[in-house]
Amino acid sequence: MNGYNNEVMSFKTIDRRSFILGMITAFAECVATECKRAALSPPFYPEDHESVLPEAETIAKEQGIFLWYEENLDIPENVRLNWFVLYKFPEAFEEYQNLRKQGYNPALNFKEFSGFLSYGTIWGDAAENVIPRLRERRQKMETFARVLLKPGDWPIQKV
Repeated sequence: MNGYNNEVMSFKTIDRRSFILGMITAFAECVATECKRAALSPPFYPEDHESVLPEAETIAKEQGIFLWYEENLDIPENVRLNWFVLYKFPEAFEEYQNLRKQGYNPALNFKEFSGFLSYGTIWGDAAENVIPRLRERRQKMETFARVLLKPGDWPIQKV
């Protein structure tokens, strides 16, 4: 992790709306071209929703995908973050809803969503014969958290 001052500077100097929409655009392209079955936008504060919604809807329409707003009412209000679910086919969204109905939340139980989000998976003929895995796990920092969130707001702590 970088120091606290770097995190505060990013939060204040990078345009939040553009960053959120840029990530939505990139993930929308992955979903539209079926590189990913579905994607989540970066987590953002509930008050960001109104400023990104019109353009997020336009991006989804342009890419031929669907967008659903996750309000995360199962996360306490004082630490709540929201995101959009991006998907192309209804069965992908149904899978997301089924995981949520089982009590899982991507912010708290990401492992349960990794297959849904196409992490460590492939597509194509005979893909069912491939054992999904990453070649190498590396320590990383979540860029969206550094740019969009206040220090300490990610990962969300289970209450």
